[in-house]
Amino acid sequence: MLIFTIKMDYRLFITARYLGKKGKEPFIYFSTLVSILGIAIGVAALILVLGVMNGFDSNLKEKIAGSSPNIIISQTGPIADYERIIEKIKGHLDEELVGISPFIETQAILQSQNAFLGGIVKGIDPEREILVTNIGDWVKNGLKISENEIILGKEVARALKVKKGEEITLINGLSGRKSNFIVGGIFESGLYPADSGYSFICLKRAQRDFALPGMVSGIGLKVKNLLKSESMASSLSWFLGGDWTTRSWLKENKVLFSAIALEKRVMTIILTLIILVAAFNIASSLMTMVYKKIKDIGILKSLGVSKRDIRAIFILKGLFTSLIGVGMGLAIGLLGSFLLEKYQFIKLPPFIYDLSYLPVKVENGDLIIIAAGTFLITFLATLYPAWRAGRLEPAEALRYE
Repeated sequence: MLIFTIKMDYRLFITARYLGKKGKEPFIYFSTLVSILGIAIGVAALILVLGVMNGFDSNLKEKIAGSSPNIIISQTGPIADYERIIEKIKGHLDEELVGISPFIETQAILQSQNAFLGGIVKGIDPEREILVTNIGDWVKNGLKISENEIILGKEVARALKVKKGEEITLINGLSGRKSNFIVGGIFESGLYPADSGYSFICLKRAQRDFALPGMVSGIGLKVKNLLKSESMASSLSWFLGGDWTTRSWLKENKVLFSAIALEKRVMTIILTLIILVAAFNIASSLMTMVYKKIKDIGILKSLGVSKRDIRAIFILKGLFTSLIGVGMGLAIGLLGSFLLEKYQFIKLPPFIYDLSYLPVKVENGDLIIIAAGTFLITFLATLYPAWRAGRLEPAEALRYE
């Protein structure tokens, strides 16, 4: 049993000796160390970058999906019989529908004693709206709007220099009609365009002030499966007829999500080059070791070690180098991701990125792909040096010793 164990383990033993022994060959030792650090840096950088890109994608999708309806239905003019249309839509979508809310949306000017600002004012039914968007979670103490109140975005309130309880004037962008409101609350969605451009009033007041009695400008829907919103929008367009327009949140933000996906692919390719460079380092150190260890190879072959086992020793040496580098890279990358997510010490200008901090979301699938890809690249890099080592004959290996 002991003999069998030794026979099975001698290749690992020799590999460990070659991997950890500095001895009289500091160049090989240094080259191996550089290879390990190169792989560790590449793996850590890939984890961090992919985590940030996943975080951006997930965070933006969540905020956008929560700040606006998944599907918006409208027509050329105001919708007069919107309650009938709502019942019709409910019957068509049935269990796929989470919530449905009519609204009026128009351009307006908001004026306070200190400043004035242009933006979008949206008339909503609070009880219905909280089933379609996340505005109920953004307002402290819940979404409650009386007919003389207005809910302002955080950046809107900051620009107007007003607080809850103060009075502002709303000027209709189309008719120029003025209406006075009390700031009933301030919301913060975390999405800069919403926080800096939107204000909310109750639907009945909007219908009266904007001269749309019994009418709305659109109907917003929230569905159970966000990814099916595009196909559902197309289905509703066909179901309602040619006079109706349907828009899904995915289609409205298609350019943004495509840009994030493209950036993720490009950054992955660029950072993979770091791992490729480290793999070439491994190949270089193994080739150097082959020529430095000619005597060792000759002795092993004289003792009956096969070409296959000689090749296995050098392949194992490269893979062990990769294993150490991948382990270090995973540890560094996951620790960095955890610290970024927990402490959010990298701040972003929200008016550029729509986010105030660097989001991180590390996915298990990415970790598996990074580790497997690194091992594959390393394995390919070890093949030629291992093949050269296996070709050496005992007499040729010992000729110059």
